[in-house]
Amino acid sequence: MNMLEKLKELSLAEPIAVVGMGASGRSALRFLQEAGYEVVGVDERVQTNVTTISLTDKKRLEQYATLVVSPGVDRRKAAIRHSQAKVINDIELFARLAEKPIAAVTGSNGKSTVVTMLAEVLQAQGLSVRLCGNIGRPVLEALFDAPEETDVYVLELSSYQLEICPSFHADVGAVLNVSPDHLDRYDSYQDYVAAKAHLAAASDVCILNGDDVACVEMAALAKQAIFYSMNGANRVEGEHIFISDSPVLSTAALSVHGMHNFFNALTTLLMAQALGVIPEKAAKALMLFRGLPHRMRLVSEENGVKWLDDSKATNIGATAAALSGITAPTWLIVGGVGKNQDFSELAKIILQSCVKRVLMIGVDNRDMQAAFDAEGVVYTVCGEMNHAVSLARKEALSGDWVLLSPATASFDQFNGYAERGECFAYEVTSSCR
Repeated sequence: MNMLEKLKELSLAEPIAVVGMGASGRSALRFLQEAGYEVVGVDERVQTNVTTISLTDKKRLEQYATLVVSPGVDRRKAAIRHSQAKVINDIELFARLAEKPIAAVTGSNGKSTVVTMLAEVLQAQGLSVRLCGNIGRPVLEALFDAPEETDVYVLELSSYQLEICPSFHADVGAVLNVSPDHLDRYDSYQDYVAAKAHLAAASDVCILNGDDVACVEMAALAKQAIFYSMNGANRVEGEHIFISDSPVLSTAALSVHGMHNFFNALTTLLMAQALGVIPEKAAKALMLFRGLPHRMRLVSEENGVKWLDDSKATNIGATAAALSGITAPTWLIVGGVGKNQDFSELAKIILQSCVKRVLMIGVDNRDMQAAFDAEGVVYTVCGEMNHAVSLARKEALSGDWVLLSPATASFDQFNGYAERGECFAYEVTSSCR
């Protein structure tokens, strides 16, 4: 029986609406259509071959028996909340169909780095790996891609993706950290934590950050919890990464920098070990990992000043992680869409770090400015990226770092964090000429 036949055998109640026509939504619509289901795609945005609807109309989806909701769609919208349909997502469909081992990672920060590290480690052992989920490739595309040749699925999962997939199961999971993020999509921080906690409950073995209070509390949900921390048996100490109190990898051998990346490597080693890979073999593969774009990447070094792109830092926790590993005087570029975060926390982190000056970009940073004023953080409102780079260029001294780590989303000025990082790199390299 092929995968389409298996999908049809799930006997999903019809008619079906796939809500949200992003990448995962279009993937779900395609495979459901190919399996022979009565299904339509709907979206609030006008798109070709898609039914345009308003999700604020509570009766708009009442004719459907199943809703496959994309991660970019807020399930609190009236049309979904008042529907009597079964509400699932593409992760749930994947979970019901996948037959090979699954490794999954969630957390507020570091997910993409860890899943990419893990995929490369497993591939180095000769395994056929399908890397998918929040990292960009929809899970159903990965599932239908030569399933008989696949050895393991490696999934990056956001909180949104973990909300409505009760059948999901992972052979090994990891929750890296939880810090306030996406609070525009949740009624409370506790709801956000609960979404992340679904992975701990769904994993046979769950790797947890022992220095994160929310992660520690998730251990009660896990079948088997393995902790890493600053002081535990699985730790980063000095210039080595330890597993079960034994050094297995020198941090100097890694191409990625920063304490948070060393812990990402440690998490990868523990996940690989849970999948049967000897840590020393996994460590050799990690030495070849070059890092991901827009995550603490060195853009340029001119006149003793280092310019670093950490545009992927879209929340306070990510910026805190970046600053934790820096000892050089730092010009920090922040600002953008705040997502209801408490910027007093960022202010306190900045005051305890090596930041010498804050340069603020973005359209509207009144909440950030108010928090910084209250805590006594010195900042300059630059507005545009070119103004921030120009000011840093004029005043940074040899030995200083200029770090773009915005702690916010980018959509007020850019089409995403990647475009923001590219803009930074362009301004830096242009002004270096």
